[in-house]
Amino acid sequence: MYGEIYSGGGSEKQAVKYFEKWGWYPSLDMMADGDILKMEAIENLNIHRFHISLAHRIDKQKMEETLRKGSNVTTL
Repeated sequence: MYGEIYSGGGSEKQAVKYFEKWGWYPSLDMMADGDILKMEAIENLNIHRFHISLAHRIDKQKMEETLRKGSNVTTL
């Protein structure tokens, strides 16, 4: 479940070390657009709602990256 968030890509060892160090903070920071004042509201969200929103945001970023590269094929 939520493979968009937790699946590998790039250097998995680096990713593991990063998330071991920072835990949930990077996800909260991304969802709050870097605004620390929004983090408390995000922390109070239902966990399923948080994950759906986070998964959507990651899929959207991947699609936009593919489009910027000029590829005619969209892969999510």
